[in-house]
Amino acid sequence: MKRLLAILQLRWVVTLLTVVLTIVLGTGLTATIYWSLFDPKWITFLGGVLFAAMLALASRASRAEWRISRRTLQFERTREQLNQEVARSRSATESARLAGNHLRLLADAMPNVILYVDRDERCRNHNKAAENKTGRSAEQIKGQLLHEVMGQAYVYIAPHIPATLQGKLVEYEFTWSGSALPESYTARHVPYPPDDPQPQAFYLVLTSKLAPRPAAVKETPVRHSGPGAAAMTIEGEPGETTLYLRSITDELMGWDDPKAKLEYALKENQFLLFAQKILPLRGRLPDPLCYEVLLRLREEEDNLLPPGGFIPTAERYGMMEEIDCWVVRNLIQWCIDAQRTTPARPIPLFCVNLSEETVRSTNFARFVRNEIDARNFNARSLCFEIGESDIISQHENVERLINTLKPLGCRFTVDAFGSVKVSFTHLKGLAVDFIKIDGVIIQNILRDPAELAKTRAINTVCAKVGLRTIAEFVESKETLDKLREVGVDYVQGFGIARPEPIDKIP
Repeated sequence: MKRLLAILQLRWVVTLLTVVLTIVLGTGLTATIYWSLFDPKWITFLGGVLFAAMLALASRASRAEWRISRRTLQFERTREQLNQEVARSRSATESARLAGNHLRLLADAMPNVILYVDRDERCRNHNKAAENKTGRSAEQIKGQLLHEVMGQAYVYIAPHIPATLQGKLVEYEFTWSGSALPESYTARHVPYPPDDPQPQAFYLVLTSKLAPRPAAVKETPVRHSGPGAAAMTIEGEPGETTLYLRSITDELMGWDDPKAKLEYALKENQFLLFAQKILPLRGRLPDPLCYEVLLRLREEEDNLLPPGGFIPTAERYGMMEEIDCWVVRNLIQWCIDAQRTTPARPIPLFCVNLSEETVRSTNFARFVRNEIDARNFNARSLCFEIGESDIISQHENVERLINTLKPLGCRFTVDAFGSVKVSFTHLKGLAVDFIKIDGVIIQNILRDPAELAKTRAINTVCAKVGLRTIAEFVESKETLDKLREVGVDYVQGFGIARPEPIDKIP
């Protein structure tokens, strides 16, 4: 019966049945007229029936024609939109190609070794200096594992890779005498994209420290005709030379004067607030609406540049505290405007990352207090995230900051907990509210029993002392289910929600 109904619903079957019924009805009417000896009453009745049937067919044909016309218009609109998308895609591809050519020329002109390494630690790109210093050809570098390319030096680089893949800018020094590379050099890991909580790759930049020292030279920009000008500084005590290379992110953005560019962006409000949802895994948690606040530059959005490229530049020029203050001031203003527009709208808990420079500052706490008092703002909507490494290195400053802002209602999160050590001793004396478990641990809980055990231990201790746990870098349903089983309070990651403009918060 179901099969028969399905067949009857086919369009060609319906059309065929309509034609057959019309023929049968017409034949029947003709026969009836003939056998009724052309009785006027029968002729009138049957003629009316035939007219009604023809009218029904005409109406059906008209509706079909209207549908075809509407679908044709929809198709034309869709085709026009598709053509526009194709044009935009071609334009973006061409812009990316030109930018790639500029960066290629720039990288090959640099004396520093530059390697582009993916999350699997394979070298996907490099410059000429990398070939010269390692003594390998392009074929022996591209696609090869980092430890094969770097040889003995890999033992110094490897411990810093996990932090880089968490989105952290890493810089350190080491010596290596087993290669054509300089015996002493500075290594710099630049995550890419810079502001992504899970970078897809990173740049490894090796800077020589053994060049003969000329007379002291102040920072002087060397301008090129294309976008992206390199600049070097040579300075130091007699017998020492340090070669500083402008952050590769400056080159990616093509800024001639990065500091002036950032100062202008702050003055003209060229930054954009983004937010990433932090999802509660259990009901009746005290903060059901939570977001981490992220910062992007309008130029990044307009020119399809990777987010957060300005951060290493801001760190180098000592502007991170000013940027953090901009975030707090504009976030509070956004909350006030949102409540003014919709008084019944609840304000979420917003987690704001603080840089090491801001943590060290004695003025930031005073700034936050003045903003809260001047606008009569509920400080419980502000939660400041401080990295575990900053807590260890700046414990006294972190304690001062918490003790100043905690009485106002502000809350605090320990970010990337477990990235340095799985211990609570360095949190002694700190009134924190949340522990954000390091993303590298969370990414491995399904395949490494030790990482799962760490997560369970951290969550158990936090539950006993009254701290809420947040798991970051959650990217799959399997990971989410395991964290729910462990009893973690909140989760965050691309598997939960991607960052979006703060105005899109529902």
